[in-house]
Amino acid sequence: MSHQLNIIEIPELIPKMIMKKIIFADSGVSIKKPLSIAPDVFIPCENISAFRFGIKGAHLFKFAFCRQYFVEIKDYQSKIFRIKLNSYYGINRKVFFKVWADILEHFWNFYMVNQLNFYTELFNIKQTFELSGVTFHADGISWDNKNKLKWNEIAVSSYQTHFLIHHIENPGQSKCCVFSIHWNAVVLQSLLKDIIKQPIKIRKSSWL
Repeated sequence: MSHQLNIIEIPELIPKMIMKKIIFADSGVSIKKPLSIAPDVFIPCENISAFRFGIKGAHLFKFAFCRQYFVEIKDYQSKIFRIKLNSYYGINRKVFFKVWADILEHFWNFYMVNQLNFYTELFNIKQTFELSGVTFHADGISWDNKNKLKWNEIAVSSYQTHFLIHHIENPGQSKCCVFSIHWNAVVLQSLLKDIIKQPIKIRKSSWL
């Protein structure tokens, strides 16, 4: 898939100053810091193995004085690259949330859709594989070497910060995947939703 070059600017707390520039291209993602002497970071698209994201709050005597919006990228050498936006005492909170959401959308469209397509193809060619702690088999999925659900038993319940994989009739048989903790949890969520919404005959034919 070909995209145009896209640049997202992360503002400083001081108005009209840019803290970081995130540049999305088909060749990879660049992280530039105009106000720093640190070298620019470039992550080739073929090196991107996973990502995760979330929002953290820092509290002092039950008062939230900082909200951090973050995206973490991992390469195939297990090196982690972090993009953080810190809003102190609510300053720039709405601006940072929008920038964070834009980063997630661009990152998904440029790179993670390819990951989803890759795992979809593995499913279609009947290949057993593991994604974000869940193993895909011919007849369903398993995790922790003890829990197993057949394709017609799987339900996915989605929430803002996480989602649950569970037995359609027994919610107690479940696995929780947190977007801020588990790498590529959002890819797993999308893949499972795509598979279980397929008509049963089509789903079974993929494994015949």
